[in-house]
Amino acid sequence: MYTYQDSLGNAVSIQFNATKEADDVLVIARFHDAWLFTSHKTRGIEFPGGKGERKETNEDTARRETMEETGAKLDKLHRIAQYEVKTAERIFSKRVFFANVMGFVNQVDYMETHGPILIAGDLRDIVKAESFSFFMRDEGMQVVIQEVMHQMQINNWR
Repeated sequence: MYTYQDSLGNAVSIQFNATKEADDVLVIARFHDAWLFTSHKTRGIEFPGGKGERKETNEDTARRETMEETGAKLDKLHRIAQYEVKTAERIFSKRVFFANVMGFVNQVDYMETHGPILIAGDLRDIVKAESFSFFMRDEGMQVVIQEVMHQMQINNWR
């Protein structure tokens, strides 16, 4: 487990073997040699993801949120991590998945985002840009990205 305090002062813990369903999801996905992001209308560039709906599994949520925000159809989802954030108002958990994008479907409305963004390069460096949302530049995101890179290498995920 990895623990730290985020830029808002919240206590965060990241686990790499959690099995319990989380409240929210985050999807780190690749399309050929580029990483999939979306541009949130207020927070900036980030990975697709969001809150689960009633009776929806984390995998269902990951597929739905990614489709809504980017139009991307995902291949197999791989569990990477789960983190828990303790704010003054609430405690919530977020499951992080890795997936490959099989293709895109144009959306009439990309919900709270401006749609898909594909960026090639070293993911650890990409997310540090000021145009990314604050939580993408977070200490914990680097830990999660390191785990994604490790899992991609040992499992030969492309």
